[in-house]
Amino acid sequence: MSLHRQPAPFRARRVWGTSVALALVLAGCAAPQEGDAQGAASETSSSSAPAPSASAPSDAGSASPSGSTGTDASETAAAPSSSASEDSAGPTASADPATPLAARSHEGVPMRAYAADERPPQFVLFSFDGGRQDARWKTFMDAAEDSGAKFTVFQTGINLIESANRENYAAPGNEPGYVGTELGGDAAEVAQRIGNINAAHAAGHEIGTHYNGHLCSPTPHGGDQWTTAEWEQEYSTFEEIITDPGAFNPGSALPALDITPEDIKGGRLPCLDGQWDQLVPMWKDHGLVYDTSRSASATGVAWPYQEDGIWQFEMPIVWSPVLAEQGKPSPLVMAMDYNFWISGNGGKDDPADTARLTAFQQRTYSYMFSSAHAGNRAPLVFGNHFNDWGLNAFNPAVEQTMREVCDEPDTYCVTYQQMVDWLELQDPAVLEAWRAQPRSATGDDAAALG
Repeated sequence: MSLHRQPAPFRARRVWGTSVALALVLAGCAAPQEGDAQGAASETSSSSAPAPSASAPSDAGSASPSGSTGTDASETAAAPSSSASEDSAGPTASADPATPLAARSHEGVPMRAYAADERPPQFVLFSFDGGRQDARWKTFMDAAEDSGAKFTVFQTGINLIESANRENYAAPGNEPGYVGTELGGDAAEVAQRIGNINAAHAAGHEIGTHYNGHLCSPTPHGGDQWTTAEWEQEYSTFEEIITDPGAFNPGSALPALDITPEDIKGGRLPCLDGQWDQLVPMWKDHGLVYDTSRSASATGVAWPYQEDGIWQFEMPIVWSPVLAEQGKPSPLVMAMDYNFWISGNGGKDDPADTARLTAFQQRTYSYMFSSAHAGNRAPLVFGNHFNDWGLNAFNPAVEQTMREVCDEPDTYCVTYQQMVDWLELQDPAVLEAWRAQPRSATGDDAAALG
């Protein structure tokens, strides 16, 4: 069973609100990471995502979620919580990585249909774009183990190609070796990364796709301009990389990856850039069933929906208690670490700001959870990166949030695949009723929540 929404018409990019700075906060794209990204495009895109039927309100202060699939804040989760209800027991988890992810990670999650008069669980989706830094893998693997969480890493394909082998990757319409983010470093770094991916996969976490070269607007021929055939080229290359990283790194003795293309069921687009009508055929051709690249069509957190057979998990734009305290006329931010960085201090690495930026993100995430848990129970999408932005301001905020909320009553921190499996069990009419509820995290309940 599935919930369907009609696709919205494509519109030219528009910007709402009076503050250019806020528009950049909501629609920014991460700068290229430090390293060897020769030829990397400057990533300041604000191209926007195709919206579902409802258009963004004038108070959103955001780039219009129309046109291309994304307004990036990007590069820009499911063992149960300890409070699982008695009827929530699922199949026994297995550490065998050959066992499908769902069978390994549904233990304790209430995998059943809910009646219209029942209150659904609170689901939380922690995800990380990139998958490069070893320290971040270990931080969040440890936090997830301690809190009973599962998370999703949207792996960048070229992070599995040694920097010296950059020309073994060619993006659609670009010269070989032209990329918008770091490659994999040396052979030891790539081998370590493969080990981290295998360990996460065995533990029941999900690996999705962040595609490859991170080429997005304003790259002369970035993903915002790619045709279906060009997306086929890009994603087929991703599949080839994860099938055999060694083929892209001749002469290096790399371990094998335990994941296969069949394990990948969705992802997040670099800079949230891409045209919906060009992407859908490619997604379906490769068996992808969800995407989480579209910026929200309105302020707040709502339930996911299906469009053209693809589950959409919008990147939420939410009210922040911190921005409200600062007297911002439109105290909104996209729920992604990069956007907190830009909104918090304009994207600077300033030691005097680090603790303040951590609190900014953590308090906003905490409010989002409290609002959804007490309100419409819509799954929370917390989109982040493996990064050191703001002198590592944001990873502690995400880790603290994971450790706190995943132990809350009737709460499950799950992967996207788990979430899709659960959604597919629900009656479409019940899902539609949940979607019709008022959105959470709009600020309207802030006083009541304290």
